[in-house]
Amino acid sequence: MKLLIVEDDPLVGPAMKAVLEKAGYTVVGPLRDASKAMRLAERERPDLALVDVLLAGGEDGVSLSRRLRAELGVPSVLVTGYDHHAEEVRDTALGFLHKPFAPQALLDAVGVVGEIMGGLRPSFVPRELELFPPSLSLHA
Repeated sequence: MKLLIVEDDPLVGPAMKAVLEKAGYTVVGPLRDASKAMRLAERERPDLALVDVLLAGGEDGVSLSRRLRAELGVPSVLVTGYDHHAEEVRDTALGFLHKPFAPQALLDAVGVVGEIMGGLRPSFVPRELELFPPSLSLHA
């Protein structure tokens, strides 16, 4: 699975990339702003985007997530350390991955979303991952 990481924290993005690559995922990014992320996604066509809600450069992660889905068909998981209301973003993302999270929670979250995208219903969801109910039935 090819993953796009969009994260403006200069420590978190590279750490996510290292964890995911070590587990065998192909990772593009991390990028810190939405316009660069969109250009890279157009070129690389990732299977899934992990998008921080708050980004550098103006456009936020929710808007980017909507554009990725609408223009490229790329689903996303929003990554956030803030308490967001799921109702506001159900139309754009498969769920939230809440910060802070341990490396294993990141791997588990990507694995669960991969299962859902592959048409499976996961038996385990890490507590850091909040799935939106429609994502559970998208392909099941």
